[in-house]
Amino acid sequence: MNAAATPQKVIARGVGSSALSFVIRFAARISLLWIGGRLFGKELYGVYAFAVATVEVAVPIASLGLKRMLFPWLEEEAQRRGAPHVLMDALLLAGGAGVLTALAVMAISWSLPHAAISDQQRLALIVLAPAVLCQITGDIALAATRWTHKMRFEVTGRGLVEPYVGTLVTFAAWYAGLQETGMLIGYWGGSLALAAYSLSAARRGLGPYRPLRWRPSRRALASRIRQLLPASGSDFVTALAGRIDLFMVGLLLGDGAAGIYGIVRQLRTPIMQVRQAFDGILTPLTARTMRADGDATAGEAMAAATRVILSAQLAVVLLMVAAGDTLLSLFGAQYVVGYATLLAMVATETVNGAFGVPELIIYYRQPHRALGVNLALILMAAALIPLAAPELGTLGAALAMLVAATIAALLRRYWLRGLGVRSAPLHAAPPVLAALAGGAVGLGAYEVLARVIGAPLIVDKIAPPLLAIGTYAALIWLWRKLRPGALSLARFRIS
Repeated sequence: MNAAATPQKVIARGVGSSALSFVIRFAARISLLWIGGRLFGKELYGVYAFAVATVEVAVPIASLGLKRMLFPWLEEEAQRRGAPHVLMDALLLAGGAGVLTALAVMAISWSLPHAAISDQQRLALIVLAPAVLCQITGDIALAATRWTHKMRFEVTGRGLVEPYVGTLVTFAAWYAGLQETGMLIGYWGGSLALAAYSLSAARRGLGPYRPLRWRPSRRALASRIRQLLPASGSDFVTALAGRIDLFMVGLLLGDGAAGIYGIVRQLRTPIMQVRQAFDGILTPLTARTMRADGDATAGEAMAAATRVILSAQLAVVLLMVAAGDTLLSLFGAQYVVGYATLLAMVATETVNGAFGVPELIIYYRQPHRALGVNLALILMAAALIPLAAPELGTLGAALAMLVAATIAALLRRYWLRGLGVRSAPLHAAPPVLAALAGGAVGLGAYEVLARVIGAPLIVDKIAPPLLAIGTYAALIWLWRKLRPGALSLARFRIS
């Protein structure tokens, strides 16, 4: 480790690398979102969003947790058998699980009563279920490339190949007149391209496969399955917790509502990506800090990380408040009704993102409690959404998830206190107050420009958000000057 390196610099480099991948992927996602929402319409986009979410929940079951658990397997056997053959073992196991998972999804979809899902949704689920095999191939093969410390393959595969091929194929299908199945064909195009690229990338990173020399051991593979099942179950619960709201909106409100909700879910992605950009580097640094300095010091470091992430997220929230309705209108006038849903959803992701960071400590010390947080989210969503959605539509579902996320944050805090990790109740209040002040300035500017002065439309659309963000940034800067350590990540151990 370079002597000049500091925790802030190490974290900044890690965050920057992750953020680049997210920006590339989000650009492709917006393109697909425009094609799906604008050209195919909310009903067909709702069918697509529901089916893709089902595949994304099925993938953790089929992959058997190998996206993470492949690393110790490679460490143990790569030198003796060769890394490519260890990867082939993993793909064999996941392939078998993937076939069973895809058949189960297809069977369940076929057996659901007509009152539960539309015929279009049933067809989409059956068509996309086998794509689970392509997705798990991409996950596991790209994970193997990370074992060689080469991140460019995953950035290229997930950030360029899959989304852009999928977008181009979807547009080509629409242009060819395949409106009913065009988005499904596009998803298959992106998934097949991902699988092919990831296998090629793994070969370049690990060496040639040499399949004729491959000798998998049935006994060893059976033993691996037993070890992998807990990780697979945990990943499944995490994936379901992140998509339960979309499933319930589709089942309760229909394909059109699911389409609007799906569009809104994609627009909240930048809020999620702020947190995800930190996860890759904070995870190992948290483990190192806990081992070297104890849980209490790690808790103080995580509290500072919470404030940093929250400060970044709230800037994006202000932009969404100011421009969310305009963004939704780009996909069609029918989506503007989702503006209030968008605001509730970005609030939920802010709570999940910033205040979910300390869960890393729980994950290392009491992993069953980390799993319990996601189970609690699922149960609360299952209880609250049927109460709120019939009356309030998609807004009711989003508000139910906001309540569930807030309760989950309080639950994490309670369990952290049991581990001796304590923080002041209002330690993250300054960024929230700064965001409220910025929002008030922006709203005041809009009222003056639009109603008092009668400024041109372009002025009253652009000036208030800029004033809001400027006020917020100035207040955050002042807070840092008054409390220099408030946003410092120096407590993390880097060596």
